[in-house]
Amino acid sequence: MEFTKYYVAESDLLTVINQQYAIKGEKIRLYRTSQGRVFFIQTPSGRKVFKLYLPTVTDAAIQTTRIITYLDGCGYPIVKIIPSVSGALYITVQRPEGSCVGVLFEYASGTCIWSWDDRYGHEENYMNPFTKVFSKQVGLMHRLMEGYGEPLIQRGNKKSIFDIMIAQMRMDNYDEAKICDLETYADELWAILCKCPAGFYHADMHAGNTKYRKGVFTWMDFDKACMSYNVMDFGWLLQTDWVSYENQEKSLERSLRLLDEVYAGYSMERTMTESEIKAAIHCVAIIHYEALGLDVKMYTKGFSKKLANREYNWLMSWRDCCGKLGL
Repeated sequence: MEFTKYYVAESDLLTVINQQYAIKGEKIRLYRTSQGRVFFIQTPSGRKVFKLYLPTVTDAAIQTTRIITYLDGCGYPIVKIIPSVSGALYITVQRPEGSCVGVLFEYASGTCIWSWDDRYGHEENYMNPFTKVFSKQVGLMHRLMEGYGEPLIQRGNKKSIFDIMIAQMRMDNYDEAKICDLETYADELWAILCKCPAGFYHADMHAGNTKYRKGVFTWMDFDKACMSYNVMDFGWLLQTDWVSYENQEKSLERSLRLLDEVYAGYSMERTMTESEIKAAIHCVAIIHYEALGLDVKMYTKGFSKKLANREYNWLMSWRDCCGKLGL
């Protein structure tokens, strides 16, 4: 259930937060909705951020607090969690739709760079300096998470990556012939992915989840993190803004060029296996299946025919373009 019909009044929520945290919050305002509601809180010591998670993602919310605490302890640049007066990393807020986990964060200062590659492709030999820094930090994150001692939410099987989206399309009575095409492509992609080593998967690896300041990206969002495959994060790194729904050949060309640049930074912290390098470009398609399936699981919503057609056409076109290049 989304927070659309019922929600705690902002004045009441601020009272609850001030009871649980020693921040002396003065004002609160809604910033955005995503897996819950994100609020900005004005305090004498500066802005804070409070995230109230949907009951459907409670396990992910609690896992987020543990991952952030671990990476912070490793010295990784990451947003800070503010503990409650009792020392807890999160609180529970009772609401009509159930118990919701709430987490209070320090506000991460810096610039939000939604697309570090917005000039990519305009100049043949241009390499945005952010690309190497960003991908180097991704490599460090993956390497550090190899030492994470707690179990992670499991989303590394075929069902969670591919089959949820396909099953939903079948429930929505989408064209069966097209669904069969998507199933065949999913089998091909799964065969490629299975050759890669399992590992930590951030699952939302775009620059908008960071703040850039003084040469460093500070990370803010681990709500979709799980145990799956490291290489799937390359799907996010290689598909930012310029992946086109109209010109797949140009999109693939740019992705292949960017892969070399991203790996130049990433490999400074962690090297990839030959299977991972081969799979990286295919992960651009894989995350389309996975992300849509995750939306279905979290929000229990179906696909409109327009959206289903868009994704079908995109995936089939990407498959054809990769095939022409022998990838």
